[in-house]
Amino acid sequence: MSAEEAIQGDVLVVEDSPIIRRLIVDQVVKLGHTTREAENGRIGLEKMRERIPDAVILDLMMPEVSGQEVLLQMREDDALKQIPVIVVTALGDMDKIVYCIENGAADYMQKPFRAPILKARLTAVIERKRMHDREIELQRLLAEHNAVLEERVRQQVLQITAAQTGTIFAMCKLSESRDLDTGRHLERVREFCRTLARQVMGIPDQAAGLPASFVDDIFIAAPLHDIGKVGIPDQVLQKPGKLTDSEFSMMKTHSAIGADVLRDVSAQNPGNSFLSMGLDVTRFHHEKWDGSGYPDGLAGGAIPMSARITALADVYDALTHPRCYKPAFSHAESAGIILDGAGKHFDPALIALFGGVQQEFERILRELD
Repeated sequence: MSAEEAIQGDVLVVEDSPIIRRLIVDQVVKLGHTTREAENGRIGLEKMRERIPDAVILDLMMPEVSGQEVLLQMREDDALKQIPVIVVTALGDMDKIVYCIENGAADYMQKPFRAPILKARLTAVIERKRMHDREIELQRLLAEHNAVLEERVRQQVLQITAAQTGTIFAMCKLSESRDLDTGRHLERVREFCRTLARQVMGIPDQAAGLPASFVDDIFIAAPLHDIGKVGIPDQVLQKPGKLTDSEFSMMKTHSAIGADVLRDVSAQNPGNSFLSMGLDVTRFHHEKWDGSGYPDGLAGGAIPMSARITALADVYDALTHPRCYKPAFSHAESAGIILDGAGKHFDPALIALFGGVQQEFERILRELD
């Protein structure tokens, strides 16, 4: 594009005097610009909104809507406020010129004016408009480019996260395979946890202090709750009858064993939210609301929310499935035991939420049994 082509533009001339308007239009056309005309401010604003011009030559003294009022309306309109305006006024109206400049006019000319002045003023304002338009377009293209990159990164993160989640779950399943009674325990527990976590996040008082990723994190972290059982001897883990006191004491160490492993992994991956949650779930899912649980005897709100949720989900699943020491209870029987544990084993607020999602728990139980 040549220099001459670069300054050609679409110019709107807003002037109530037909004679003066024709004089301005003729000069603008001689400079190589295309023109449109408006005989007053109201029509001028209408034509600006029909098609955004590259510049406006605006008379100040007009009926209906004055030049000053046109400027004020343009300033309040996001689509019009970037259009450069050259105001035209009579000699001696310096106060009006200052007012217009303060309210958005790009330049001014006093009547009568000469063609070289008009050319210089138009060239300057149109070039400024073109530069502004190019900047806006570059910003738009950059935003589009960034959006594409962000989507690519998001897809890659999803792929990596899915791979990591699959690996973690496979490790948990490998650990669980040594426990002969559990079946699809991990799949059910993580679904129960996600169901309760969604309810928690819907209540501002309960969700306060929890990360936005809480629901996704607990779905990944919940299967880690019994990973410490890899450290329990087979003769204890797979014993077909009731455990002795010493055997039960050994079994209870699985929460600390798992937490120690995850603490080391978490230290090597600082800031990983689901690993941090996995540590809490693993160590504290056998704590009880009344402080009678293990390994630390935590009570009430001192137990992390993720562990409180996992405790309820884990117990519900254990109740609804047979063990060597008990038969499987029905959903209704199990739910009754859970509800009876409010304030003792379980967080009363979670029990209230559980009461509202019992049908969802039963559906998950039926589909993943």
